[in-house]
Formats: sequence, C-alpha cells, structure tokens
Amino acid sequence: MHEITIDERDWENPQDLMEWLKDELDFPEYFGGSLPALYDCLGDICEPTSVTIVRRDPTPDTWFDKATLAFVRSAVENDDLKVRVR
Repeated sequence: MHEITIDERDWENPQDLMEWLKDELDFPEYFGGSLPALYDCLGDICEPTSVTIVRRDPTPDTWFDKATLAFVRSAVENDDLKVRVR
C-alpha cells in the first residue's frame, strides 16, 4: 500500500502541493494542477493508497480545505483510496 501524509503547514500555496502530489501519486504528465484535475486523477488511482491529511487551520473555504474535500470525495468513490483527516 502506498501511504502519504499531507501536513497543511508544509504547503504555502496550492501549486507546490499539486506539483508534489503529481510526483508522489504518479499522476499523468497532462495533470493540470487544478482542483477538478486533482479530483479526476484521484479517481483514477488503481493501487491501494492511504492518505493522511493533517489540518492545522480549520478555516473553511481555504485552498487547502478545498483540496481536502477533493480527497475526501474521491475516497468515497474510489475503493483504492483511503483518506483520513486529522
């Protein structure tokens, strides 16, 4: 099983997180780094993958909050993706 942890305080902007996710989760070259593209690529994960998201700022509607929601929603639809938010 592939396991990653995403700690909110490690990411100052969405571009850096998306670039890291592209490499870490082996997203295709055409991954555009937007939230819809993230959601699509998470849905295509075909190997068991566990993601732990560590929230530090519970403020809703931040870019990190929206990325977290993309992970959570994708995990509902993709049995190979498990997401835990702390």
